[in-house]
Amino acid sequence: MTSLNIDFRLAALIACLVIISIYFLLKYIRYLATENSTLKNEILTHSEELRAVETAARKDSTKRQRAILKGQISETLAPWSIDAVDSVKELSFLGNPIDFVGFKGLDGEGDIEIKFIEIKTGNSKLTKSEKRIRDAVNAKRVEWCTIYVTDLPEVVSK
Repeated sequence: MTSLNIDFRLAALIACLVIISIYFLLKYIRYLATENSTLKNEILTHSEELRAVETAARKDSTKRQRAILKGQISETLAPWSIDAVDSVKELSFLGNPIDFVGFKGLDGEGDIEIKFIEIKTGNSKLTKSEKRIRDAVNAKRVEWCTIYVTDLPEVVSK
């Protein structure tokens, strides 16, 4: 009888351990399910935020493209409305780093004025290079150079 009694106690102990293990296992599974649900909600939230950021980026890109196109059209049409020169023939297009050099009075016989002209539209501002050119002109750091090509590739500056 003694060995049967020990086996019953051992079986009862094993059964208790199995029940406790199953309890903790179910509790852990419930925890994982809650964590999984939380992560799914976070993914949905991030997906919605990503869509909103993507939409905003597309709108910003479209706005910038329109501004660039408007600026290019303005640069094309501006010569006919510029008061800085007497006629369109007095303008020379550079494009970069400034848009035009104007020679006011070149069509006539009197003195001429040389003007550096930059066309801006909307809220656009002068670039760093454009500001440096403006400052050089205002400080009268402007010079005339004549380059004579005498024999290729030799160049003589006078």
